[in-house]
Amino acid sequence: MERLVLFDIDGTLTRTQNGYLPFNEAIAETFGVAGDIRTVVPDGNTDPRIVEDIFAKAAFEIGIEDAQWQCFIAKLRQRYDHHVRQGTTTVRALPGAAELVQALSNGVNFSPSVVTGNFEVTAQVKLTAAGLAPYLRRGAYASDSAHRPDLPAIAKQRWEVRAGRRLDADQCIVVGDTPKDLEAARANHMKCMLVGTGRYPIEELAYWQADACVADLSDTQAILDLLAGL
Repeated sequence: MERLVLFDIDGTLTRTQNGYLPFNEAIAETFGVAGDIRTVVPDGNTDPRIVEDIFAKAAFEIGIEDAQWQCFIAKLRQRYDHHVRQGTTTVRALPGAAELVQALSNGVNFSPSVVTGNFEVTAQVKLTAAGLAPYLRRGAYASDSAHRPDLPAIAKQRWEVRAGRRLDADQCIVVGDTPKDLEAARANHMKCMLVGTGRYPIEELAYWQADACVADLSDTQAILDLLAGL
């Protein structure tokens, strides 16, 4: 059976070192305040919600207009590009991630894509820096909706338009590293596999009873077999 595999990025496919540098600089340059992403828990959240959480934590009363969001997105990409080029921010693929997405993209029964809380432009910066971009089709991003449960359906619809055929929801598998990934999958009647490579250890993720739960993506064939069986 054909499967659309929708990967989260941060903590699932990649690990970013010093990602706070471009994020905080983009906040300062856009909104004129010293917001700090390190004061909140961003895992599983979308970038707009992260900014709102930062402002709430710091008691900043700032109303954000659409034009400011567009400015923030542009600044964030700019700052990520700068820091990745300088080596002050690094993005690397987690163990097995590159091998898995490459195997999925080469197979006939799988289509690998993304559902991420990153804005699309910064998602591309991260995936390119980690060497994963060539293997992942366009999915859904925070620039499509700040409400994460909206994103799997958007990614599915984009796949259907491109492929010219429909998929059932149970042919879609969300792969992530937080309970919020499971929540987004369940809201769309999709399958979910959780991976213990982010903030939450596999023992804690197992509590949430996803369709599958693995420690990491390092055993490519085992993961392929698992995805095929969901």
